[in-house]
Amino acid sequence: MFKLYFKHLYPSVIDWRDEPFTPWKFKEDVLLSILPFFESSLLKDELSIKDEIGCEIFMDSGAFTAASMGYELDPYEVAEMQALLKADLVVPLDKVVFREDSSKIANQKIEDTISNTKILLDLKHKTSQVIGPLQGFTKKILERSFNEFKKLGIQRFALGGLVFESEIEKNMERIALVREITKGYPLHIFGKFLHPELLKLIIDANTDSVDGYGYIIASLKGNYIFDGTYKSISDLTDNEIDLCSCSICQENSYENLSRGDKESQHLLIVHNIIALNNLKEELLKQKSNQH
Repeated sequence: MFKLYFKHLYPSVIDWRDEPFTPWKFKEDVLLSILPFFESSLLKDELSIKDEIGCEIFMDSGAFTAASMGYELDPYEVAEMQALLKADLVVPLDKVVFREDSSKIANQKIEDTISNTKILLDLKHKTSQVIGPLQGFTKKILERSFNEFKKLGIQRFALGGLVFESEIEKNMERIALVREITKGYPLHIFGKFLHPELLKLIIDANTDSVDGYGYIIASLKGNYIFDGTYKSISDLTDNEIDLCSCSICQENSYENLSRGDKESQHLLIVHNIIALNNLKEELLKQKSNQH
């Protein structure tokens, strides 16, 4: 079953630790970044992340954010934090491969990532499953990474670096290549494709899951998924909102959704999550009927 992991900004945004954003009893699967937990007091409060959020948790290593900000994370500290948080799925601290990297640099980054993966395998909580993050832009590098992870017994994989490509076609070519390499194994796609207008592409590529936080950005800007795309809530009418059967739209007035305050932003977030899940189910059904 194809899954959507809704990347949450917990605990990155302090305001989101209060109502209406807490408690986060999502029914959906969630992807979190480990990075903000290093500067959080939440662990001191002995908070159970899984119990608080109430769903499957995919915990990323924060490698991409750290690389984009120009600083290094310690693989032991990351692995120790992963062990404390006890997420269902955990990603080792991977070295981000850039398109301009030479073959030598790319291979060294793969070696570093494999070394960091061994650290995580030694320190992780016994219930956590490690995901092998695939980096690189050539078949040779991607295959090497995949094979090294398999030697460590890893059975699930994820593709990163898609945000570096602005052209959707190039992204899809890279996804198709990795899907060929990882055939028979679960493949997650990091970022970018959890979007109503791109979801069909990622499902048709025979991947197994995708994450993203564009739904949060759209919601905070007052955008509402209507007829398979984001539209400004101010451009819609009461009657158009009434067409949606989700609990948010049925139980709230147009005014509640369009005020622009924290409460209405939260309502839009929940509507957009429901709409994306409904769209996923519709696309999966269409794909099944075609076969």
